[in-house]
Amino acid sequence: MTSLRSRTTPSPSGQRRRSLAGLAASFALVGGLLTGGLAAPAAAATGSWSTETIAGMNVRLYTPASAPALASGRALMVSLHGCVQTASVLQTGGNWAATAEKYGMVVALPDAPNGGVVLGCWDYYDANHSRTAPARHDDNLLGLVAALKARAALGIDAAQVYVSGLSSGGGETMVMGCLAPDVFAGIGINAGPTVGTTSGQISSVAVTPAQGKNTCTTFAGAASGSFATQLTSVVYGSNDTTVAPGYNTLNAQIMASIYGAGTSSTFSLAGLAGTNTAGSETLYADASGPRVSLVQNTNLGHNWPAGGGPGGSYVSTNSIDYPAYVTKFFFDNNRRVDRSVTPTPTPTATPTATATPTPTPTPTPTPTGAACVTATLAEHKAAGRAISYGVNPYNPYYAVGSQDYLGQGDATVASLSPSSATVWRKVTGC
Repeated sequence: MTSLRSRTTPSPSGQRRRSLAGLAASFALVGGLLTGGLAAPAAAATGSWSTETIAGMNVRLYTPASAPALASGRALMVSLHGCVQTASVLQTGGNWAATAEKYGMVVALPDAPNGGVVLGCWDYYDANHSRTAPARHDDNLLGLVAALKARAALGIDAAQVYVSGLSSGGGETMVMGCLAPDVFAGIGINAGPTVGTTSGQISSVAVTPAQGKNTCTTFAGAASGSFATQLTSVVYGSNDTTVAPGYNTLNAQIMASIYGAGTSSTFSLAGLAGTNTAGSETLYADASGPRVSLVQNTNLGHNWPAGGGPGGSYVSTNSIDYPAYVTKFFFDNNRRVDRSVTPTPTPTATPTATATPTPTPTPTPTPTGAACVTATLAEHKAAGRAISYGVNPYNPYYAVGSQDYLGQGDATVASLSPSSATVWRKVTGC
């Protein structure tokens, strides 16, 4: 049994090092088996990787050649490796470059400082993390984000900063999302233990939803208000025998509870990018749309789900393309980016006047009162009453002008009523 001291002391104890060493050893023994199947060719990328020291860490940095997908600036994705894994593995096998190029997104892959707690592990352990006096890798990651945002040449939008990671990197991802919700607009947890757990508690769920929620909100402190606009993605494999699968569902439930996302719906993974789309997705939403995504990828082990590329240690090519999925989920549902701007309609050409004068038609009077319309979301969009982002059936819809959330999927039916010539609002019925 883990001692009380090992649960509460910030610095690694001898027992923790033995536990982590055992975990790392088991990783090394089965690493070859957990590496994915046949590799799919990686998509061509035109940006460039560089390596430098930032905030006390060795960082692999991808700078895209493409323009940012959103007018407000570039997104930044910080992606954290797992134990017995390195940033170089994610650079060559994590399949980040193609997605980064598609969205014009900067990707930063740091190595855990000083080789990690032991054998490369990130220090996500226990409940002793502080925003006012950050340490234990938390300060390094906050420093990395601050340093990259300060580089004017990168043009990073502070509203589009994300973090993701595998295993201990997934645990640290959750820590950072809880500790600094004002910094991270979205967090992607890949098979990560829940905040507040110790190194010896990975094989079975050791905390309750209430305990995890309390730990997370305590980490946030004065920044708790930023949970109102944060997103969470959780992904794991059905064949993971390293980190208890129950942690993934728990992590999704904790964040959904914090966000007030009380409505859930389940979908298949069919249509997603990647080489293996078996499994299911549960989406948790609030009144304004999706907030938390929980993806279970069938036959995936304890791996980073690259879904393509050459693969590598603890990287699966037989999976969904998680870099593509999580980036799209964040871009489609980001609550901090202004979505009120709609495309300017293409002007209609004026026909050439004929020689014969045409009588002026009698104007049709504008009907008194609002004209309510009930239709599918796809029909609302086609008529200019709604906008959407993404691909059916995962695409959220919003009413033009008011940005009222209408639901997901082209076939969903909603009623809209105009409050002005350019503003539509969702109503319960017509």
